[in-house]
Amino acid sequence: MSHRSNGQIYRYILAPLLGATLAAALAWPRPAFADPCAESPVARRAGELYAGGDSRAALPYARIGLKFAEQHCGGQSTAIVALLADLAAIHQDLEQYGAAEELLVRIIEIKQAALPPGEGNKPSAALPNMIIDLDNLAFIYGAQGKFTQAGKLFETVLAIAEQVVGRDHIIVSQALRNLAENKRARGRYDEVGPLLARAAEIEAKTDDDIPTNWAAKLGLIAPEPQAVGFQSEDDSLLRMLETDR
Repeated sequence: MSHRSNGQIYRYILAPLLGATLAAALAWPRPAFADPCAESPVARRAGELYAGGDSRAALPYARIGLKFAEQHCGGQSTAIVALLADLAAIHQDLEQYGAAEELLVRIIEIKQAALPPGEGNKPSAALPNMIIDLDNLAFIYGAQGKFTQAGKLFETVLAIAEQVVGRDHIIVSQALRNLAENKRARGRYDEVGPLLARAAEIEAKTDDDIPTNWAAKLGLIAPEPQAVGFQSEDDSLLRMLETDR
């Protein structure tokens, strides 16, 4: 499933090294904004351009849309997480991995800060949807050759998947394969075989593909975004940017 299947940016990056079946599972429908303060025609235009395959043109719109949301919602508000993820997806598409990394780290920090005290370092704290952010960041690390950092995140993702769906679920086999590839990239070949063997054992027990309801199983499905009214200043900002272009 591609980012560009509609006029809005999907909220989570499809990492280029992710297995095809797990990639489809991770491409869950974009959630509604947590707060209308994050919506603007500028952000919507970024989504349209990105969906049309022009990430370079989408980039300035996405940046301005995020800046507008930060001013209206606050720079640490969970309401802006979706726009941060959109911008990260655009940077990834342009192979600007350092910028994508910074945005994903910021997303995770915002979500961690919103957790109850003492919960931030537990695997369960990544539920229901921080598992996607962690997986995306792991692949961004890998794209930059930061394989040790990526490996730690892949291990966390595996632990979360096992906790949510059980140790013998087909999703776990994909997480095992991702970790195995990371081990291979790090030259830890003696650890690759056991991971792949366990993944194969899981896959041999079922003919199922990654279930289409995987997002629902992890509690990730959110309502479709509702239309909201835009302030006149939003429309003016969009017109100014169009004129500049």
